[in-house]
Amino acid sequence: MSTKRVLAIHDLCAFGRCSLTAALPVISAMGFQVNPFPTAIFNNNLTYGDFTFTDFTPHMKEFMDKWQKLGLAYDAIYSGFLADAGQIGVVLDAISRFAGKDTLVVVDPAMADDGKLYPVFKPDMVTEMKKLITAATVVTPNYTEACLLTDRPYENKPATTDELLSLCHSLADMGPKQVVITSVPSEEGTIRIACFDAREGTYTDYKVKRIPFATCGTGDLFTSVVTGSLLSGKSLAEAVKKAASFLSYAIEYTYKQGSDYREGVQVEPCLPKLWEN
Repeated sequence: MSTKRVLAIHDLCAFGRCSLTAALPVISAMGFQVNPFPTAIFNNNLTYGDFTFTDFTPHMKEFMDKWQKLGLAYDAIYSGFLADAGQIGVVLDAISRFAGKDTLVVVDPAMADDGKLYPVFKPDMVTEMKKLITAATVVTPNYTEACLLTDRPYENKPATTDELLSLCHSLADMGPKQVVITSVPSEEGTIRIACFDAREGTYTDYKVKRIPFATCGTGDLFTSVVTGSLLSGKSLAEAVKKAASFLSYAIEYTYKQGSDYREGVQVEPCLPKLWEN
């Protein structure tokens, strides 16, 4: 039996761990092949302030044409940070070409945080992202992104369980049958994660300790662990619990090392943690 393949559609940063340089080591360590499909190539991640990049859009159709000609297939398609709203059509094209009835389609709508869009995006990103999540099996927005996708006001205060469950139902009604909402405002010193499986009708949420170390790529690491766990046959609740545990461990490790936050999480020394059940 061949190793399961994940088509990972993210940007590639040559320095600073995030996107593809987060997905590649994590999903590989979990036993699956990662086939990178860059949306853009950056010299370093955006937290450095100064960067240069190349938009890979002109080459993406060419790549897909060749893969289709070769008859390649993927067990999962996982999209993350995109260069702009125009690339959502490319991702939808990839899903239509390479996703069969059993393909896991994971969409991390990485576009906003702390109540606002990232500065590199315009409002059309929200409009187009609503189209992309209709094709997803699993969607993993943070709380800001979940509010934007469902046209709800963002409030930086602890959400009630009823409010989170309603938000999950609204997202599931848009297409994805498994919903994970991260970075939910919670009591001081904690972060809340909600997950809802519409197929099973189950809802679970977790609180994890807030570690005073903010950096890029944490959402990429989280969703990568969820993707690998689901491919391993775990339930959504089990996948989220494993991802939350691993991310907390890796962030705390990085914080204790005193490293530059711009470099992202020191994931490499933490990979053996993924082999624990």
